[in-house]
Amino acid sequence: MGMMDWYTDSTSQWAYITLIAVIIILGMAVLYLNYMMLSELKDMKRLLERIRKLLETVQ
Repeated sequence: MGMMDWYTDSTSQWAYITLIAVIIILGMAVLYLNYMMLSELKDMKRLLERIRKLLETVQ
């Protein structure tokens, strides 16, 4: 019963649960955006390497 009282006791408990859920969701979004940024940087590095090789052949 004590556990059920914790879930239904007060509205402040729901506020804490909601806050924790929002923090977790925002953290996952930040991780996803960092992953996407790193993959874009890898693509840019490959592209710049190709351009460098092309410029070396032109010289």
